[in-house]
Amino acid sequence: MLSVSVAALLALSSFALAADEEPPEDGFGMGALPALNYNSDEGFGYGVIGTGYWYRDGLRPYKYGLTLRVFLTTKNVHAHMVRLDALDVADLPLRVTAQAGYYSTLAANFCGYVGDGHCGADSESVAEAAAETAGLTGTEREDFLRRYYLHRYTEPYLNVQTRIRLKDLPHKVEIMAGYRGSYYMQGTPSDQNPWPGSLYDTAYFATGELAGNDDGFASVLQAGMVFDNRDNEPAPNSGYWSEFSMRGAGAFSGSAWSFGGINVTHRQYQTLIDKWLVSASRLVGDTAFGELPTQEMVRMGGLVDYSAVGGQSGGRGLRQWRLIGNTKLLVQEELRLTFARLTPGKQKVDLGTVAFLDYGLVAPSLSEFDQFETGYGTGGGLRVTWNTNFIVRVDAGFSPVENWANKLYINLDHIF
Repeated sequence: MLSVSVAALLALSSFALAADEEPPEDGFGMGALPALNYNSDEGFGYGVIGTGYWYRDGLRPYKYGLTLRVFLTTKNVHAHMVRLDALDVADLPLRVTAQAGYYSTLAANFCGYVGDGHCGADSESVAEAAAETAGLTGTEREDFLRRYYLHRYTEPYLNVQTRIRLKDLPHKVEIMAGYRGSYYMQGTPSDQNPWPGSLYDTAYFATGELAGNDDGFASVLQAGMVFDNRDNEPAPNSGYWSEFSMRGAGAFSGSAWSFGGINVTHRQYQTLIDKWLVSASRLVGDTAFGELPTQEMVRMGGLVDYSAVGGQSGGRGLRQWRLIGNTKLLVQEELRLTFARLTPGKQKVDLGTVAFLDYGLVAPSLSEFDQFETGYGTGGGLRVTWNTNFIVRVDAGFSPVENWANKLYINLDHIF
């Protein structure tokens, strides 16, 4: 697994070398780099990222940025997208980011919803009994057992976000508004069905509470405020970042489902030992109400798009989507220690380690909060920081929910 992180670092080093350079007043730039990562849920990922920049008026990091990504993994995840980022639109303190993409997976985890009691100590025997009932043998049986707690779906999407700066640093304040449209299709374009006989198929989609109602277009409007006082956005040593946002979908927005949600997020950063040890904390409360498809239930609302509870962003050590419900509380704490600072040539390389604890609480809804389930993961990792803002992250997480099985994550940037 170490070779993956080394390959990622080497492949992207050309970007890192230029990370601290001032942008030109005017001009264009472009490049293409391999994209590599690994996590236990989606496998080894590989692809290419192409970028183009238009520098103008000395804006940092650019006036307009265009990114194109083609990416897939060894567990048959496809994550392709094109993104346009524009700063100071119409000479206003306005930032607009638009992203269109295509996501599909054959290996999303699915243990049912909180309170349903799946994926417990008897999970293997339950899957074995289902295979026995289906009369499967040999390779068919092996494939069935491997997929029983998996879910496959396809999601083409469009995201547009606007941020208006009311006050600059220190204590920056922004108003954000956005739109997110996703078409959720179970299965693949050639076979629009869940894995046959899987838990999702038999207990929920075919005849259960979903009854085929997890397909359709989610058209979501979002609005909120962001408060930012971080001293360094990629790797803060002090300060805070807070968000309050609301989201809603319904017939008024062209959505197949009608629902709303609220997200409150606070991140706090504090230097414990100058230049060496930093405490980083994230506290998130998110609740949704109404009729939601499964993919919206696992999604945290707001400016930062990720899923919880479980997975590399919202619960390391737990499988992704481990706890699914409409009301979520996520607490994450990291101690980030820098143990070596190197200066090869004109470059700056910091080597560090991290210890973390991720704790999540999920309930079916606010009105059913007494039916909550909890899970936590803990572990440690390594950090390689190149020229201040290019960070390679390697984390290993463990959780009693998963019988302390190792979950490995290799990617770029801090998760918060």
